Amino acid sequence: MPLPSASCGFSLFETLVVCAVMGILAAAVGLSAAALVQWDRSQGAVIREAEAVQRWLDVALERGLLEQKAFTLKLPGSPSEKIVLVWQGQDFTRSEIYDSRGRCDFAVAGGKAVTAVYNPSYHSVSPGFTLCVLPPGERTPVRQVIVSPYARVRINLP
Repeated sequence: MPLPSASCGFSLFETLVVCAVMGILAAAVGLSAAALVQWDRSQGAVIREAEAVQRWLDVALERGLLEQKAFTLKLPGSPSEKIVLVWQGQDFTRSEIYDSRGRCDFAVAGGKAVTAVYNPSYHSVSPGFTLCVLPPGERTPVRQVIVSPYARVRINLP
């Protein structure tokens, strides 16, 4: 029969050293695996641009309502980097251009150019439209910016 010894297990120091070595090895494996995975940064940029266009349209609709000014949106049927908004009044016409600077392209769903009109008296957009947000040079949208006839703007997955 074996006699019981004074030390039957590992000391706290030995356990901590083993945990530290295992942590260092796990971090090294994680970093090397992260370098192998290719992150799709262009898709993230397209999503951010869709959110920026949503905010831009929300601000324009809010400004039109508060100032009681109508505007038209000239939306591209084929992929384009720019959206044109033209404010119209009795004695003025002013243009704003949303430019994605090559980070994404915009195209109206359906493929035909659309001119949408905002009426501040009824707080409505006619016609409502779906704006596809595409990575540059591609035809598959990553997000859709939907503007309803009731002047509500939201982002949707395609």
